[in-house]
Amino acid sequence: MDVILRFIEPFWARYARTVTVEQRKALQAILQCRTPALGGHRYACSCGQTHHAFHSCNHRLCPQCGAADTAQWVQKQMGKLLPVPYFMVTFTLPEQLREVMLGNRVAMELFFKCSSQALSELLADPKRIGFTRSGFFGVFQSWTQEMLYHPHIHYIVPGVGLTEDEKLKHLKNPKWLIYAEPFAKRLRTLLANALLDHGLIDKSLFWQLVKMDWNASVDPAGSGENAVKYLGQYVQRSVISDNRVLAIEGNQVRIRIKNRDTGAYEPRTMTGVEFIHRFLLHALPSRFHRIRYRGFLHARGKPRLQWLQVLL
Repeated sequence: MDVILRFIEPFWARYARTVTVEQRKALQAILQCRTPALGGHRYACSCGQTHHAFHSCNHRLCPQCGAADTAQWVQKQMGKLLPVPYFMVTFTLPEQLREVMLGNRVAMELFFKCSSQALSELLADPKRIGFTRSGFFGVFQSWTQEMLYHPHIHYIVPGVGLTEDEKLKHLKNPKWLIYAEPFAKRLRTLLANALLDHGLIDKSLFWQLVKMDWNASVDPAGSGENAVKYLGQYVQRSVISDNRVLAIEGNQVRIRIKNRDTGAYEPRTMTGVEFIHRFLLHALPSRFHRIRYRGFLHARGKPRLQWLQVLL
C-alpha cells in the first residue's frame, strides 16, 4: 500500500494511456480502502467508549483485504475432504499465450473450460482410471513470486470416483493418478482449437502452438489439507502481501521471494513504477470467477458427494 501511494504519480505519468478499466477500478478501490471515502461504522463499547472503523474495499487485488474470506473458504473446503488420497494437477500455458490471456475474459474462460474438460475426460478413460463421474475444483493463478504474469490453474483432485451405475471406484495405486503428459497434450488440442474458433489467435500461432510441448504436472497431495491451505493463498489474497515488501529506497522497492529450487528466501529489487505495473497485471476482468467446481464437488453435485461420503 505504501509503495502504491508513493509511486502512483510517476506510474500514472508513464502508463496512463495503457491502463485498463479493470486496473483503474483496482487502483481506485485500493487507494480508498479503509479511508473516509468509503465511510465506516461507529461501535459502542461496554466500557463506555466508542470506536470508529472505516469500511474495506474488498477488491480481489487489495493487499489489505481478503484474510477473513480466505480462512472461511479454507474451512469450508476442509469440510468437503474425503478419506482418500488427493492430487494436485497443474496446467500451465506456453509463453506465446500470455499476451492473449492478459485481461481477456473470453480467453481465460476457455482456459478453464478446456483444462477441466481435459481433466474429466482422462479421469473417465476406462483404460486409465475409469472415474465416469469425478469431482474436482480449480483455482486460477496468474502471478509468480516476482509478480510476473504467468497464468496457470491448480486443480485439487480426490482419488475416488463413481462408475456409470453409481458404484464406488478407487485408484489401483493410491499413490498414482495419471502421467502429466496426456493432460498437457489434451489441453493443447482443446484450447488451441477453441482459441482459433473464437478468433483470438491466427493460424500461424495455432500451428506454432500445436507443434510445441505444453506443460502440466501431477503431484500427490496426501489427505488434501495442505493443498487446500496452499490454494487458499490465491483465493482472496493479493499478488503480494505487505510483509514481503522489505524496503523502499529512493525510487527502488526491495521485495522478498522464495526460490522454488532451493527453498531459500532471496531479495529482489525493482523500480516503484515497475512494481505497480506488475501488480496491476493481475487485475481480473469483471465477472470472472477465480475458483471453479466440477462434478460431484459442484453445487449441483451435492447429492452425489453425499452418496460418496456414505459409501466411504
